[in-house]
Amino acid sequence: MSYLVLFLVTAGFAMVPLPLFPSWVVVAYLVVEFDLRLWLAILIGAAGTTLGRVILVAVSRVAGHRMLGRWSQQNLDYLHQKIEGAAGDLGIGVLLAASPPPAGVLFILAGLMRVQLWLVATSVFLGRTIGYWISVGGTSLAAEPLANQLRDVVGPWSVALAVGIIALVLWLALKIDYRALIEDRKFRLHRGRR
Repeated sequence: MSYLVLFLVTAGFAMVPLPLFPSWVVVAYLVVEFDLRLWLAILIGAAGTTLGRVILVAVSRVAGHRMLGRWSQQNLDYLHQKIEGAAGDLGIGVLLAASPPPAGVLFILAGLMRVQLWLVATSVFLGRTIGYWISVGGTSLAAEPLANQLRDVVGPWSVALAVGIIALVLWLALKIDYRALIEDRKFRLHRGRR
């Protein structure tokens, strides 16, 4: 039952595109709280995170086509072609595996750019397995005090700030004219109709 809780919590964290505290802290805390086997908790946590990210990408893919205008979709298609042409699936996979902050926005954009779900799943699972092994393995003893400190930080204002940051980063990512940036080396925001 404890491993199911771990799976569901990590999946839930990964589905929410808000910058919450790192999921490895949750995994480490649950390892200590439920006295879980470290290697099994890492694999189950990585699987839960993978499921959550794949759901986020799939929802973004479906919702994005209904919400984005023609210019925005063409702009993101152009960016996807350039990234895939320069780095291929391996480059996209490494970026998703490392998923630098704000990771939620990165996965929403992956959905909007129609990155293949198998690539998302493979990248997230490998990246989180390695990341959790390093992070959780090294900090599981300090997880409870760290979780208590983080619990004090999270509140309504921090959630509102997180929502605002995500909205701003996503708005900016959708407004950047990637063709002008890549071809002309000029930073330009799209101002016209979408």
